[in-house]
Amino acid sequence: MTTITPPAEWTEDEQDEHEFSNKSRSVFQHLRELKSLARAAVSHRKRQQNQSRLYFGWGGEDEDGPTFRLNQNGVLEPSRAHPWPYLRYVINTYKTLFLTFYFNWTMIFTQPLSSLAFVIAYPAAVVLLLLFEILLKVFLEYLGGEELFQYLSHNYGQGAPELLLSYETANLVRATVPSLGKPAPVAEVTSERRRTFDLSIAQTLVVLAALIYERDASKVRDAFQLSAQDDKTQDPKKIEAQMHRCVWESERRIRTVAARWGLHFSGVSELKSLGGPFCGIFWSETEPVIVVAFKGTTPTNYEEFLVDAAFQRSDARSYLYGSVHQGFYESVFPTSGFGKSDTRDPYGAILEAVNEKAAQIKRSLGIDTPVQVWITGHSLGAAMSSLLFARWLKCPEELAGCVLRDCYVIGTPAVGDNDFASMFASHTLSPVTRTSTLWRVINKADLFCRLPPGYDSRTIGHYMSKTDFFNYSHVGHAIQIAYPWNSKPLRMYPSSYQPTMQVDIVLGAWREESVPSSINPLQISHVSSRDLPWWAGYVEKLACALGGGNPIRGIERLYPFLIKDHIPVHYFEGLQNARVYYKTLIDE
Repeated sequence: MTTITPPAEWTEDEQDEHEFSNKSRSVFQHLRELKSLARAAVSHRKRQQNQSRLYFGWGGEDEDGPTFRLNQNGVLEPSRAHPWPYLRYVINTYKTLFLTFYFNWTMIFTQPLSSLAFVIAYPAAVVLLLLFEILLKVFLEYLGGEELFQYLSHNYGQGAPELLLSYETANLVRATVPSLGKPAPVAEVTSERRRTFDLSIAQTLVVLAALIYERDASKVRDAFQLSAQDDKTQDPKKIEAQMHRCVWESERRIRTVAARWGLHFSGVSELKSLGGPFCGIFWSETEPVIVVAFKGTTPTNYEEFLVDAAFQRSDARSYLYGSVHQGFYESVFPTSGFGKSDTRDPYGAILEAVNEKAAQIKRSLGIDTPVQVWITGHSLGAAMSSLLFARWLKCPEELAGCVLRDCYVIGTPAVGDNDFASMFASHTLSPVTRTSTLWRVINKADLFCRLPPGYDSRTIGHYMSKTDFFNYSHVGHAIQIAYPWNSKPLRMYPSSYQPTMQVDIVLGAWREESVPSSINPLQISHVSSRDLPWWAGYVEKLACALGGGNPIRGIERLYPFLIKDHIPVHYFEGLQNARVYYKTLIDE
């Protein structure tokens, strides 16, 4: 099909509408997933139409597919959380506690520290999460907290403007995209393993991991509800067109910013939930490159938070190796954890989207060389990125016409046990000339990079039980952003099971030293303050005073440093400080 290039004088909204009319087929796969979930919701509602309760499908293992919950509008939505999420969390917690001691009661004597952690941490987590749920529910639903969040996000957020909307960031990404599309240098077997950490690529993937948070989840819910209405009087084609529009609108902010950077974007999978974590792909139409990015959990989504706050590990040998965090694993790969008839397959959707887009890029560019595939994510998104990277390390042949490059994970928690970590390291060396590397970027004292608690030691792992509470290990090669008073801005070290190697730090394609500051604002619609609670105005004024006119910055200043270091913009600033340091070394 022939497409017409829009005139340069068109506004960003006009260009986006033009792309909607010409290239919106990229959302068809996403629509198929939403319609499939909607059909399951309709069937589920019909089976439960004589029941009147908040969460459906309760009663042990759900034989009928995905789990659903009622939203505030009374519409069933798919969820990663089981029905009655807190009660299910308590039951699973104590079930794990019982089974652990039932099958390994001698651990009281052989692993006293782990036994003590089980006995203390599990009940403590149950109590703390109950208090958190009560406080969050009261604040959001009864004190007007949800309206305040929406007001601040729409009127002041703009996705960390100095990070996403600056001219410097646009120049960074545009300069780096050609580097992402180049094949990896051929690795030679020498007396010393060497790999390159590219600062331009790292900063580019940080901003992509931050940008994917800018999706409007309410539009996705609107699209789902259109299909879940089960209204026989409505024209199916009209409903599909409306769904198509809603999904397209939900990603408008991401596409608009990505277009400034010379990239395109499309959502791929909802990852077994709706409006929470999801996966999308960025790609270039001038370079053979695809970046797979994951968004993490929304902090105010309590049901999603419960899934990620679990301590339990799940046997991951069906798709990966060893055991990994249950919540992370079940979000990406098809399992029976949400019902024995749950056929949702986020991994299959991601793989299909990447392979289809790669074939399209190769046809468009007229090339036979492989498309370069990179992976990134922040926080929970980083954890899921690690699992996807592990799968493609194990089965690279699944990427048709593509080659797996590096994975840059930003603020990732540990995802698996010592068996997972050791097999992960083995696959990074199969063959020994393999260059695909997982770079685990850590910012100073970021708390989430130190969770879940684990020994993370190859020596201890050799003697440790599989069920040990502290059996968590990191993977990949760590790049830790140091404090300003350290002599060097970056610390580099392998994870416990990863072999050592020489890491060469390079500046990459972008050579600017200044921190992004010149803002190119988006055209945004401001939200009225009429529906805000009476106390919101005082909070806004106080936060504005602390944040120099931006209340979001003021609120961030109140964060403890363990949380503040987790914010993507501070990762970017740390890498920028490292850029200045290494450029000075080069100049000298």
